[in-house]
Amino acid sequence: MRLKLTVEVWHRGDWYLARCPELDFVSQGTTPDEARQNLLEVIQIQFEEMSALGTLDD
Repeated sequence: MRLKLTVEVWHRGDWYLARCPELDFVSQGTTPDEARQNLLEVIQIQFEEMSALGTLDD
């Protein structure tokens, strides 16, 4: 499955935050790339769990 999602990244204090507004997921990292990669990992884990539970089509 391929989805086209928006990833917004911004700097706040010592952290970079990454957000996917379509899924309302947020992650953080010490660099913009790390924040983005952490967000993509969260999204991947969520979809894997939904698939394992059989709720992906809901």
